[in-house]
Amino acid sequence: MEEEEESCALEWLPEEVRLQILSYLNFRDLSQVALLSSSWNLLAEDDALWRELRSTSEMSDDTLHFLLTKHPFIASFKWRPDITCGITEVGLTQLCVQCSTSLTHLCLESCDEVTSELIGIISQYCLVLTYLDISANPSVDDLAMVQLSYSRSLTALRVANCDRITDGGLEVLLRSRPLTQLDTSFLLDIRHRTIENLVVYSATSLTALWLDGGNLTDNDITKLAGLPLLQYLEIQYCDELGDEGLQYLARLTHLRKLKLARCFSLSSYCLDAMLASFKYLRELVLIDCSELDDMGLIAIGRHSHSLDSLVLSQSYRHTLTDVGVGAIISGCSSLRSLTLRGLKAVRTFVSLIPVLRLRHLRILHLGGCQNIPTFLLETVAAFCPSLTIYGNYANRIKPRLPCVEGE
Repeated sequence: MEEEEESCALEWLPEEVRLQILSYLNFRDLSQVALLSSSWNLLAEDDALWRELRSTSEMSDDTLHFLLTKHPFIASFKWRPDITCGITEVGLTQLCVQCSTSLTHLCLESCDEVTSELIGIISQYCLVLTYLDISANPSVDDLAMVQLSYSRSLTALRVANCDRITDGGLEVLLRSRPLTQLDTSFLLDIRHRTIENLVVYSATSLTALWLDGGNLTDNDITKLAGLPLLQYLEIQYCDELGDEGLQYLARLTHLRKLKLARCFSLSSYCLDAMLASFKYLRELVLIDCSELDDMGLIAIGRHSHSLDSLVLSQSYRHTLTDVGVGAIISGCSSLRSLTLRGLKAVRTFVSLIPVLRLRHLRILHLGGCQNIPTFLLETVAAFCPSLTIYGNYANRIKPRLPCVEGE
């Protein structure tokens, strides 16, 4: 066995490097690594590797009980909704009770085992829990919000697609504590009262807010101006919003990421006014804002010089052309990721990339941009070797050598 250990190349790596490698393995793989040798067993049992735990198809209540016996200080647990897991409400209850002084992040999105009783356990026993995601759980209602109001440490909550929650339940929770993050996406019974309560009780703490698919009006959006520290804002599928309300977003001067999807009435003039006040904006996502035209993209290039990531998508009207995208390429010199989806009127903007030497651009995603000549992308790939191109063209690009003067 000693000879096998010496022959293993990984044995010569520093311990911190081996720990980093093992951090990418799930609990089953770590258990297998522990059987290799005494030294690997010592590494695989390091508590640092068991601080974060994700559900797998092999997990059951008994498995979780065994893991908690050996590693009772789990800090984060994530339920994976894309797989079938054998953990029940009994196992989740044991997790909350046994890791009461270490569990800080708990994600139970789309977990059928979430009940009012479990929410009560979470509120009572998870003494240091700061982040809770119980989205897409039909059993979560106003009673759950009342129970969570007794939590001692909760500051971030995601309850998207929990249809039984109303303004009344959220008001009880907001009165009990200031929140830093709140996701109320697709809660059909949420109205202006919740936004008013956020301004009253979380104005000096809220930094991230999701308002997708709600019955929001321009009057509701004007109240968001009372959240001056907001850094992340996402608004989707709010068809009734127009410039009259969206222009008030310009008062959120600390925004670092803004996502607007299917805001059909957002005009280029309104976007220009907003971007002029966003001095710290790093990520911008605009999806199916059909009233936008090249003037809106020119505004992005004029105001958002520090932008790191930009996503533009159009499925209906195709009003964005090379003129607007070229203005972005010219003005946003620090752009690292650019995604263009469905911009059928865009054809030649990529010719600007090698000319302007955009050294920071690393990702170019061109989904549905079918009219860009392939030879232009080949030239871009040759001049920008660090750039990765995704989308329809990815498999057709063969980089050309840069042209040499005099040829």
